[in-house]
Amino acid sequence: MLLFLQFVAITLVSSNNITSKIVSNFQVSRRLERSANNVINYVLKNKDYFINYPKYLYSEGDFFIDLTAITPSGFSAKIISFKCIDFTSLDSSLDCDLTHQNWELIIEVEDTSGQASLRVVQGIRLSRFSQNKTDDHSVESQKLLIQGVWWYQI
Repeated sequence: MLLFLQFVAITLVSSNNITSKIVSNFQVSRRLERSANNVINYVLKNKDYFINYPKYLYSEGDFFIDLTAITPSGFSAKIISFKCIDFTSLDSSLDCDLTHQNWELIIEVEDTSGQASLRVVQGIRLSRFSQNKTDDHSVESQKLLIQGVWWYQI
């Protein structure tokens, strides 16, 4: 009987350890998703990233903005790719401007221990509307509508 009770106690402790690990992993994955959504919303809310797109590019054509201010402690985020993906053939992201309607944002969020990471792709639709009836096609005279149209994890 003592052996049976010892076996039950060991099984109960092991079960609790497994359950706590599952809950912990779930919480980390939810925090990764929230952090990824924060980065996506941060990019989508700032129209300057679209209007002055070349200003945020390195010479190789990689898009970069500092995300440390919006990333929670214990996590790091980086933009893997941000470029237009219209059906025209583009040599590089250096050719992207406001004439392109379809954009793709790929970000990666990971915990600082390096044990968990999440890569998310956000499709973006950019629409421009003239604010007045003149033939002025400058950026200042246009209203931009930026929408997230599809989202998936890779």
